[in-house]
Amino acid sequence: MTPTTTRIAGLTCCAALVATAAWAQSSISGLEIGSPTASIPVLDVTGEYAGQRICYVCEFQDVPNVLAFFRDTGDETAELIRQLDELYLRHKNEDFKAVAAIVAGEEASPWLEELSASAGLEIPLVVFRRGPRDVAMRLYEINPEIDNTFLVTVNRFVVDNVADIRAEEFGRVVDATELMMADNTP
Repeated sequence: MTPTTTRIAGLTCCAALVATAAWAQSSISGLEIGSPTASIPVLDVTGEYAGQRICYVCEFQDVPNVLAFFRDTGDETAELIRQLDELYLRHKNEDFKAVAAIVAGEEASPWLEELSASAGLEIPLVVFRRGPRDVAMRLYEINPEIDNTFLVTVNRFVVDNVADIRAEEFGRVVDATELMMADNTP
């Protein structure tokens, strides 16, 4: 990949800024920059459609968003989800969306319900219905060995991919989102 200016589905982004950091990460887990985001049904645990099958990729459609995938539950996952919710709240009035999905499956539902209630989260928390065997794993090229994958998307295309980070590195997701939001301003 060369540092060039690229136009991805109506979003101009400077690949020299985005691709350098994301290129190495995109090969670890998740779709590469420029890839379209497929529809994936998940089980909504805490969102507007709690208890139902929903495709948040379809719900979000063309608005800027972050799709976050977590291998399992735990303290680190909880902190990253809290930070994602804070990012959502900062940009909520700009029609920004975010969702956190637990790959492990439906057994994570009680943990997500408790986390949402205790932290007062607004973003929907969902699970893969078939756990690591869910078709979403293949469609989104999620590496089951990686703890987390954040896909920053707009117009149903990936504009950045940040994977396998710790809570203290969440600034990488914030930076990618801020760049996307700046480029997506009319």
